[in-house]
Amino acid sequence: MIIPGFVISAVTFPGVAVHELAHQVFCRICRIPVYEVKYFQFKNPCGYVLHEATQNPWKNLATGLGPFFINTLLGIFITLPAYANVFGYSSVDGTLGMFVKLSSLILYWLGVSILMHAFPSTGDAKALVQSVLKNKEVGLLAKIVTAPFIGLIYLGAIGSVFWLDLIYGIGMSMLLPKLLSMWLF
Repeated sequence: MIIPGFVISAVTFPGVAVHELAHQVFCRICRIPVYEVKYFQFKNPCGYVLHEATQNPWKNLATGLGPFFINTLLGIFITLPAYANVFGYSSVDGTLGMFVKLSSLILYWLGVSILMHAFPSTGDAKALVQSVLKNKEVGLLAKIVTAPFIGLIYLGAIGSVFWLDLIYGIGMSMLLPKLLSMWLF
């Protein structure tokens, strides 16, 4: 089933906002001035960060990959406390149990929405191609390190047609609880 990207982005809007916030955070970390940020809008692109161009390939790579790290960590952190209640490992009953279940479902949706937008966009990949691969000022090492990431970004974009972003979101939301349960029990 093919659902237009803007519909998916509207349903998972917290993930779009966190994705753009992650770009902005990495711009600040790398001391790249930010001119404008749109965390979410109902048009293409659903969000963006306009920042000053930099010739430093490592700053470009960090800024481009920022959402992967921030969205993944935050999404896992948010879904972790909801996991047991969403998947029936909770023993809370009655009215309190319904409240716990509903709040856990909301937390889980929030976390998976954030995880679904962890992958950098094709716009991020195009920016890396321009600022690193096609830039004659950038050294060979930076190009060799950056090229596989660009390829992975494009593979992720192709995979999103087959719901790779949703699979990643649900998979990552389940991975840490499973690892913790194996380690603790």
